[in-house]
Amino acid sequence: MKVLHYIIIALVLFTSTITVMSGCEYDVAEPQWEVTAYTPPDTIPVINSITPSQAVPGTNLITIIGENFDLVPNTNIKLEYRVGLQYPTIIPEITEKTSTSITIRRPDLVTDSCYAKVWMQGGLVEKFGPYKIDPVREAWGSFLENQQLNALAADNAENLYVVQGAASPFSIVKISAAGERSILSDSLPALPPAAGNAPTDAVIGPDGNLYLLRDNRQIQKVNSVSGEAAVWHRLSSNSRLRFGDFDANGYFYTGGPRTDLWIIAPDSSSSAAGIYSTASAGGDSIWNVKVYGNQVYVVVGGAAGLAIWRHSIVSPGTVGPKELVLDFTARFGYRPIESIAVSTDGKIFIGTDAPADPILVFDPASDNLDYFYKNILPPYCKSFSWGTGDYLYMISGNANPAQTWDCFRVDMGANSAQ
Repeated sequence: MKVLHYIIIALVLFTSTITVMSGCEYDVAEPQWEVTAYTPPDTIPVINSITPSQAVPGTNLITIIGENFDLVPNTNIKLEYRVGLQYPTIIPEITEKTSTSITIRRPDLVTDSCYAKVWMQGGLVEKFGPYKIDPVREAWGSFLENQQLNALAADNAENLYVVQGAASPFSIVKISAAGERSILSDSLPALPPAAGNAPTDAVIGPDGNLYLLRDNRQIQKVNSVSGEAAVWHRLSSNSRLRFGDFDANGYFYTGGPRTDLWIIAPDSSSSAAGIYSTASAGGDSIWNVKVYGNQVYVVVGGAAGLAIWRHSIVSPGTVGPKELVLDFTARFGYRPIESIAVSTDGKIFIGTDAPADPILVFDPASDNLDYFYKNILPPYCKSFSWGTGDYLYMISGNANPAQTWDCFRVDMGANSAQ
């Protein structure tokens, strides 16, 4: 009987334990990390695409297209890329933002595996990619000696000629299209009376030779094969010629500080256009001249500031009245303009002697003036020359404050109209 009694007690205790354990299953809360919080679909930022599909050369702005971007703080928009096993991020500069698009500037980044990331404050992350960003600049010509670079010009075979030296004698370095470097001239002859004047502009003539302006009334011609130099033209007027360019008929348009626009004919005769003031006080100063098609573009500084004007070539060696293209100072403030170039789609590129972001682009069709490759290009553009293809060659450097002198090849993603 005792054995039976103990068996009954054991069965009762076992049944009670099972009941208690079964009840506990319904009393313990589910772990919170396993619960998926519900977020209404219209409050989640979504990236659908990026345009252009790849940041090729010439791309200045990139647009992220999606939904609900008004919920995303600017600091929650980043670009993530891979470097080895690391995934650093950068916060891009935003130029425009709506609920469905975010436009950013092209970053100073070269990568095949960039991802755009956006997220709400404390919310879900949306990631899109991979996105490719191509290189757009490289040092060109191996100017490792850090000598002052003064002017440059590219010919039709994409050979580049660079004048270097802080004082006379100056030398001319030739860089082939393949990047091979040679010395065309190691002792450029002086041009009296201002014998020590460094070349301020270099131009390839119709004959394929190099023409140099040196802030006086004489223009120097350098044979592009032998390096032999001689005076090509001497103005009868005591004018200072600093910049110039040829048209398709061999006429040369040139000017300088408080100097009118001069036109030199193929027979070496010359005449002033009678358009710009040469007054010693308050007169016009020509700071650049470029010919594109049937138009002569002239950068002029005066009492009102800097502006880009344009003249139609109405007949060989004759220009029409000036037409304002861009009042640069009124639109942007003052910074010295060193070079201009025009692309085949009509955009005007402006090189400036500025400590940051030295190239600007102006689109006459949209009247938009903006930085080009902002935070990507080196500072202090002293001169540039656009070759026959997509490459623009740019001198960067400065004496005070000191900035290393170098030459860069910049992929513009477009052709010059010259």
